[in-house]
Amino acid sequence: MAKIGVRSVLYTIAFLIVSPLVILYLFLNPQYRVDSVVFLTKSGQLRINVEIADSPMKQMIGLMNRTSLPENAGMLFVFGDESVRHFWMKDTLIPLDMIFISADKQIVSIVKNAEPCKVLVCPTYSSEFPAKYVVEVNGGFADKNKINIGGSVEINL
Repeated sequence: MAKIGVRSVLYTIAFLIVSPLVILYLFLNPQYRVDSVVFLTKSGQLRINVEIADSPMKQMIGLMNRTSLPENAGMLFVFGDESVRHFWMKDTLIPLDMIFISADKQIVSIVKNAEPCKVLVCPTYSSEFPAKYVVEVNGGFADKNKINIGGSVEINL
């Protein structure tokens, strides 16, 4: 029978402890690509900087654990198809507006001032109609900038 050295055992234990921590860190800190979205309003164009959430991992994390968001910034969720979308505010620390956008870049639904959720079971916010994109911005953004259902958006990915 082969002897297993103490050093080998310690390296194995360290690997088993550190590997999941590295994976968890990468999972909780995805690298988002930054781009912009332009809302076409009656008073003109409003460009905001957005982080792109275009993978299931990025979409699941979204804006969780953020303590603030710059005024004209947000996150653009990009999905592969157009469908009714469901979002929640689990571990989100700031109120958000959720702007649901169809494949033809029309605003089809808006959830205003979704409140942070710090409990185990959180409410779900859904689009009224199918959406391919969702933009999350600071709560009150849609009212302040007169963003309305039926409005158009420029998204150049």
